[in-house]
Amino acid sequence: MSDTIRSTQVAIIGGGIMGVATQFQLAENGWTDTILFEKAELTSGSTWHAAGQIAHAVGSRIAGWINKTSIETYKRVEAETGQSIGWHEVGGFRIATTDDEVDWMKSIMGVGKLLDLPMDLVGPEEVARVNPFYKVDDVKAAVRTFEDGHIDPSGVTMALAAATRARGAKLERHNRVIGASRKGDMWLLRTEKGDVLAEHVVIAAGSYANQVGEWFGLKIPSVSCLHHYLVTDTVPEFEGRPELPVMRDNAYGGYIRQEQRSGLIGIYEGHVCPTVWEMPDGAPWAAENELFEADYDSIGDFLMVAFDKMPILADLGIKRVVRGAITHTPDGGMLVGPSGAPNVWLSCGSSIGLAWGGGAGKVLADWMVHGETEVNTRSMDPRRYGDFSTDHYIVERTKDEFMRRHDTPCPGKQFHSLRPLNRHPLYDRLAAKGAVFGEVAGWERPRYFGEVGEVEKIGWGHQGWHDNATREAKATREAAGVIDLCAFAQFEITGKDAGALLNRLSANTIPQEDGRISLNHLLTEKGKFETEITIWRIAEDRYFTGSAIARANPDFDWIRSHTRAGEDVQIVNRSADWGMLALSGPNSRRILASLTDADLSNASFPWLSGQEIEVAGVTCYALRVAFTGELGWELHMPLEHAAQVYDALFETGAEHGLTDLGSYAFNGLRMEKAYRASGELTTDVGPYDVGLERFVRAKDRDFLGRDALLEANPGWELFYAELHSEDIDIHGGEPVLQDGQPVGLTTSGGYGYTVGKSLGWLFVRKGTPKTGLQVQLLNQTYDVTVQDDAVFDPQNLRPRADA
Repeated sequence: MSDTIRSTQVAIIGGGIMGVATQFQLAENGWTDTILFEKAELTSGSTWHAAGQIAHAVGSRIAGWINKTSIETYKRVEAETGQSIGWHEVGGFRIATTDDEVDWMKSIMGVGKLLDLPMDLVGPEEVARVNPFYKVDDVKAAVRTFEDGHIDPSGVTMALAAATRARGAKLERHNRVIGASRKGDMWLLRTEKGDVLAEHVVIAAGSYANQVGEWFGLKIPSVSCLHHYLVTDTVPEFEGRPELPVMRDNAYGGYIRQEQRSGLIGIYEGHVCPTVWEMPDGAPWAAENELFEADYDSIGDFLMVAFDKMPILADLGIKRVVRGAITHTPDGGMLVGPSGAPNVWLSCGSSIGLAWGGGAGKVLADWMVHGETEVNTRSMDPRRYGDFSTDHYIVERTKDEFMRRHDTPCPGKQFHSLRPLNRHPLYDRLAAKGAVFGEVAGWERPRYFGEVGEVEKIGWGHQGWHDNATREAKATREAAGVIDLCAFAQFEITGKDAGALLNRLSANTIPQEDGRISLNHLLTEKGKFETEITIWRIAEDRYFTGSAIARANPDFDWIRSHTRAGEDVQIVNRSADWGMLALSGPNSRRILASLTDADLSNASFPWLSGQEIEVAGVTCYALRVAFTGELGWELHMPLEHAAQVYDALFETGAEHGLTDLGSYAFNGLRMEKAYRASGELTTDVGPYDVGLERFVRAKDRDFLGRDALLEANPGWELFYAELHSEDIDIHGGEPVLQDGQPVGLTTSGGYGYTVGKSLGWLFVRKGTPKTGLQVQLLNQTYDVTVQDDAVFDPQNLRPRADA
């Protein structure tokens, strides 16, 4: 071991496809002072035993972009280095045998349209023509793709490594990192061959990510699950014909493809998820090229279905079984981005690393080098997991994800394990009133109110709960509604420098008077959205903020990390122990007035102001704002008192028509008012891209991201539109077309229950005409009419009402 301490700009821990692809993309961006550390040989963790499929037929634009970028990257590296990547561009079929799966195939066609991925929606005849060995008796439809296929895991990793070395970066095999600590503003890594100081660290350690993360104070939500694939003896029928496309079919929870002249069958069991190396112990450091004994009892039923689907494989012997550990996360998404520890980045938690590696590497490299990415990163940001992510939750929810990964991903789909994870004081009351819950960052929030014990029907079109949401929305507009928003990020920020901190982070000015409220967008250095928060100024040295619960930890860390040395600022995160009830509607003042001595008139309690008041004997922070576009108040209080306030609201509200409001109706009311939400405020755009100029105050003040924002020339704009459809709504991520060609995509939508219109937000290229636009939903086009203003109360009179 050398006593010399080396230094590097970036240290990458892990030599699988995720780590090597990240290092390559960093080198592409000019960061070549990097060292990748691998404890054994490259790919010797999970990469080497991967089956190597990369699909174009995926369910979202982000997934499609990642996979497309991976393929493009791998092909480019092969051409540059001459190192074969073993790419088989055989295309594929994704099979549908149920009506919901047919709708999913139609939805996938929209992804292909957006990304210019060649694909066709076909019937069983085409499947049988291209793959005459596949049984199509129960096939209703399929998506056929043409430019995807499968790749050699080791070959592509070695090609990337060669290209990376050629750019001057270093890869060190057989040199395990054995620990890390902070030294000044650098990380000191202890390796088997000496210490290394690194400005940045990327954890790409696969099954070892949990153990490595502990060195940096991180809990990384990644679990090693065992996955089988089997290779048959030689298939005589494969001789003398082109290689078959990759077949994907939920009927057996996996895939079938050709492996040279043999068949290859991959199975994801839907009834069990075998795991290894669970936290806290983790994977043994000595493990290398590890495989596990096949469990035919576990996969037997699925294997029989696969044989029935492709009978020419049924009577052949199995010459090889690969059962290896592959990392999964509780929601199935990878972990790519900042970890929360200073200059520590993640590129792990990848269940389909070959498909994701090249694209994920580009996202992470762009983020590290340029501070921005081409695509929205919310779904892969490691900070999306909150304090609810205990070891038990991570393991059990990940097992659920593994078992359900081949369920049809209908809108509204959610996990059922460990529910309710957070049984807050209102849960039993709401359940007894027929609340049908959705999980939000570990909390339960009513989606709608139906019969006690009702199970939600899900799908792409209008479901039975549409009528329930209509009743809730109309009752709120006509009288009053209250929604449980106890799942809410709430911070108290105090100290003589609290205002200065918030002001330099906010594109909008913060409130200048005690009691006032403002809507503020915190931007990155590149002028893109980091988050949206509401700021209430309680006093010159005391502020209260609110934002979406999924942003509780990231927002807290963001604000805290920008506090300067010596500043008098204290930040308290109340998200876990405070709750919030949102009361709104024309009768909300009458209801609240009967429970408080506070003067709720416009003169004493104007719109966009807040006060600390007593409601039903409970001290609350009352903020006069409402996301429904009605007269209303947010009532924030310690969580243990939420039930007391809720009961009092309904006791006095009964005579005023108070109703429970679920998130589906709440979203519909939001859409009627043309309010933007998280679907519009993504990490790849800023305020000028989405028409929020009125919330930017750049004159005579500085704030984070100001210069980049003002210098930017937005190439996109946001349209608010009515969708001319009677039975389906915009969900987000669907193509926006003009003359049949994509000009943008939808960001969010929903039904306006009180106006009888389907509404949505359309993100389109700058200069796109407002006429002649269509949205593609389930492979059909629907006309849209762009609206210049909200379809409900465009003058915004109702929130200001004094009656």
